[in-house]
Amino acid sequence: MARPLRAIGDWFRLVPDNAPADLVRYVVYWRVFYVLAAVAHFISLLTFWGAGVDLMVWFNVYSVLAFSTAYWLLMRGIYQPGYWLALTELVAHGVLAVISVGPDYGYQNFSFLVLILAFIQPFYRLQTSYLIAAGVLVCAAATMIYAGNAEPLYTVPEDMQTMMTVSPVVTWPIFVLIMVLPFVRASARAEKEIAAAFGESERLLLNILPKPIAARLKASNRMIADDHQNAAILFADIAGFTAMSDRLEPAAIVSLLNDVFNAIDEVASRYPVEKIKTIGDAYMVVAGLPHPVDDPEAVVARLALDIQAAVSRFKVPETDEPLQVRIGLNSGKVVAGVIGQKKFAYDLWGDAVNLASRMESTGEIGKIQVPQDFAERLDKHFAFEPRGPVEVKGKGAIETLFLVGEAEAENGEGRASLT
Repeated sequence: MARPLRAIGDWFRLVPDNAPADLVRYVVYWRVFYVLAAVAHFISLLTFWGAGVDLMVWFNVYSVLAFSTAYWLLMRGIYQPGYWLALTELVAHGVLAVISVGPDYGYQNFSFLVLILAFIQPFYRLQTSYLIAAGVLVCAAATMIYAGNAEPLYTVPEDMQTMMTVSPVVTWPIFVLIMVLPFVRASARAEKEIAAAFGESERLLLNILPKPIAARLKASNRMIADDHQNAAILFADIAGFTAMSDRLEPAAIVSLLNDVFNAIDEVASRYPVEKIKTIGDAYMVVAGLPHPVDDPEAVVARLALDIQAAVSRFKVPETDEPLQVRIGLNSGKVVAGVIGQKKFAYDLWGDAVNLASRMESTGEIGKIQVPQDFAERLDKHFAFEPRGPVEVKGKGAIETLFLVGEAEAENGEGRASLT
């Protein structure tokens, strides 16, 4: 029993190869509707035959042929003629049935099926559906007015009246369900797909932009550019990565870089910082925006120390030596905003950003280099080693230091070396 039912279900869901992608749902729906409508009208034919209503017997012969023709046209990719055959048949069936046996058996309700069909179609604009619906309602009203002032053409025998009364009560809900349920299910499925797609697009957007910036971008097309008076910037670069790229297979080098950056991401997630971007083997992060934080210099200083420790747990392929990073820190006023319309990015600009980048590029492997004024803001909280003046493009010689760790507590007070 299960196999025949499964075969019938598969047949109903079968879509002709010539069905356009945007009409697949309608083709499946019409396929079911036309077949069941032909069967229902054949049963109606037998009912009217038993009741002696000859006009409706012959009309139901036409109805079965009309829905069979609509199905034949559908399977050959001819959709609109079959649609209009179904529409006009239902209107005519309701009108003739009421004229033939009166309004007591509910055949005027055929107009409600036509109203549903008027709006479940992809061919015409909504205004056309409204016109069709208005015409059907006018026709139904005129038929009821006629039936209220004229005797029916036939008198239904008493032994058939119960069947004629009960039949619409059973068949109408079935037809309405058949007509509406596929679209209700499709709508629910579409809502789930839209929700899933929205969630995925939201996740991807938040991987590119900070959450408040993403919200502003979705709410307005205005340019986003914000001044931040005090932000601390960190640049980290994997030492010797270019040389490794020349020696290793592409898959191996990308896998290593992915693992290292994932580890840095995990470390950064513990701090109130915003990852800005990665450029090749360089990693950029900032504290103090888009929302201000207390003591952003201390935040990136601790983050830099943790990044050092996290990266050192990786080994250089072929040599098995600990992987090392070169890190530069700085803080100051920056401008942050979104640039571009395609593959847009949230980025930072300003002298403080440039100097942080120079601190990284002029630093030493395995060291965290900072300018002296940055170190002075962390006095008594972190330990530093003086490096001396470093030539920085556009700045000249700048006094720099290496951050070596947090200051050790001594007699309950902090200690830092800035000598």
